[in-house]
Amino acid sequence: MARMRRWVFPAVLVLIAAFAAFQAVQTDQALADEQAAATHTAPDVVTTPLFSVRRVPQYLQEPALFTNLSNDLDDVASLFPVQSCLVVIREGEEIYSVSPDVPLVPASAQKILTAYGVYELLGEDHSFTTRVASDVPIVDGVLDGDLYLIGGGDPLLATDDYVLRYEEPQAYTDLNRLADALVATGLTEITGAVIGDESRYDAERYNPSWPERFTNVQQNQTGPLSALTVNDGFVRFDSTNTANSLATASDNPPAFAAAFFDDLLEAQDVIIRRSASSGVAPGLAINLVPSLQSDPVEVVTNQMLSISDNMGAELLLKEIGLVAGDGGTTVFGAERLEGLLEDRGTPTEDVGIVDGSGLAEQNRVTCRLLAQVLDLSRTSPLVDGLAVMGETGTLTDRLLGSPAVGRVRAKTGRLNNVGALAGIATADDGSDLVFAWIGNTTDFYPVEEMLAVQDRLALELIEFPEGPELDLLAPKP
Repeated sequence: MARMRRWVFPAVLVLIAAFAAFQAVQTDQALADEQAAATHTAPDVVTTPLFSVRRVPQYLQEPALFTNLSNDLDDVASLFPVQSCLVVIREGEEIYSVSPDVPLVPASAQKILTAYGVYELLGEDHSFTTRVASDVPIVDGVLDGDLYLIGGGDPLLATDDYVLRYEEPQAYTDLNRLADALVATGLTEITGAVIGDESRYDAERYNPSWPERFTNVQQNQTGPLSALTVNDGFVRFDSTNTANSLATASDNPPAFAAAFFDDLLEAQDVIIRRSASSGVAPGLAINLVPSLQSDPVEVVTNQMLSISDNMGAELLLKEIGLVAGDGGTTVFGAERLEGLLEDRGTPTEDVGIVDGSGLAEQNRVTCRLLAQVLDLSRTSPLVDGLAVMGETGTLTDRLLGSPAVGRVRAKTGRLNNVGALAGIATADDGSDLVFAWIGNTTDFYPVEEMLAVQDRLALELIEFPEGPELDLLAPKP
């Protein structure tokens, strides 16, 4: 009995302690519940179903953005001539089109295809070489024979008085450097003549498809074509006004280049016994001094694109014909360019290439072809050559003070009945929109109407995307 009393008393104490702890916990919980009840608000009621599309609002936003762009471009398209096309590509996907495969006259937008052919078939590092050679050496300062000035197809061979007339800096290959190099050898006399050799290309001065007004003093859209031409083949030009219509074209570019080089040598006291002429250098002719190299073809091509240089485009197409085709002619160059486009999988049905510059109204190009070529070229130097809206080339004075300045790079096109604009616009979301527009009319296309279409198109493209904010499309509370 005594032993039982010894363990009962501690047990009672344990029960009392446990009951006290339980009561304390209950009191604390009750207090906590009271405080929570005083401060807690009712939970939000979620009204958007679990599987609503609002749970992924970007899928609601994206269609709205493209719908708005399509509506905006439909408004622009309402301003187009009846014969028109437009294609817009974003991230490799065609997102808008109007008559994309209708073949139309592209005007100078044709130069995009020429540039593409240059980069694909000639390469960025290709250059043009102008040489001076003879079949006899210079001995004691005397060249006892003829000196041959051999053209390499350089469309930018010029002198500083011709080039420095332009407001925008122009790349050129200075012919004076070749004369200086010859004089530096100690040359004092040439018993024969300076003879200009243009045999690298054919001697077709103007494309037979061009209207006559392009090839005479009325416009002089380009000088006479030749593998050896200096100052665009113009024997006279205005000292300040760069309009080709004020210049006089040579009827024999290689002979003119030879005579011009003759004058450069004589200005440094070299005596030349016979008059300059044109001809073909003998096969055994050797270079008298290092050749005069042009800038890489990237510089030549991009200047052609930016300022829409017609002669540059035509000589580049002949170079394509020579290097990648069967000879230095426009026809061979055009054939090789068409073959390249077909090889790259671009749409070429009903496409016809007649020249490199776009002066021929017989050229036929589709907007889909132009846009796809530009899309293929987004990482090539070709894009760098496109004029920049409000800043460079043929777009220098366009849309000044607008958001499009610096954000649209494009090649313009203009003939009496043609307007064109093709390039790349940087949209508000940072993406690139590749686009190509061509408009043809059966009569004169007023310049102000054509420019209004181009400007409106550029502004609509850079404003993409326009649409509802994601916050408005997210799940409702």
